[in-house]
Amino acid sequence: MENKIKEILSHYKGVFGVIIKDSFGNRLAINENEVFPSASIIKLFILNRLTKEDYDVIVKLTKEVKVGGCGVLKSLKDGLMLTTKDLAYLMICLSDNTATNLLIDYVGMENVNQHSKENGYLHTILGRKMMDIEAKKAGKDNFTSPKDVERILDILCEDKDCLDMLKNQACNNKLPLYLPEEVELAHKTGELTSIEHDVGRLYFEKGWVDIIVLTKELLDNTDGKKLNNEIGKVVYDYYNQ
Repeated sequence: MENKIKEILSHYKGVFGVIIKDSFGNRLAINENEVFPSASIIKLFILNRLTKEDYDVIVKLTKEVKVGGCGVLKSLKDGLMLTTKDLAYLMICLSDNTATNLLIDYVGMENVNQHSKENGYLHTILGRKMMDIEAKKAGKDNFTSPKDVERILDILCEDKDCLDMLKNQACNNKLPLYLPEEVELAHKTGELTSIEHDVGRLYFEKGWVDIIVLTKELLDNTDGKKLNNEIGKVVYDYYNQ
């Protein structure tokens, strides 16, 4: 499997970080400490700052907080009342940017970054809200690494609610594209220009395997989707022989 994955990566131009880790203790890592623009993968770290006590807190949707990009809240009626748990589902399942920004306001950007620092996420920074073009122009952005993602995925997959959010992912054109429909993959995607990420836990009969694929400096985003497709198929085939 390792040779096949390295061969897949050799067919594309860009920088790649890959971790494959299974429930039997096996682990493959390529560029695990490389820092990547996180795109929507940063939403996993925001999710991790919500507690069960937070889930029933009501947040109001207003015109001022709506932003473009992924999601449905930008199109819904002003004044809608949602719980933070509702927002978390929208943030993870639909990658809703407005929901994400509301949660950043609720948990606090500083708290997310402080938690990352205190818990040894060496490469993870929440530097701006979603769709904040001015902040990006000022050099502020969101970053993470395959190793940091590996750790946060472990934590989230042990939580029943977070796992359910990841299993209900609506963006399925990367790692799971060539997998049978009945296969369970709890995952989160992220994309920006020249960036295509997908990270998740694939369940099979005897256990699970984490698949973490981060990319940057792609010549074409289609390449990033294709290499995710191919890696997903290789890993699935290996663990379902």
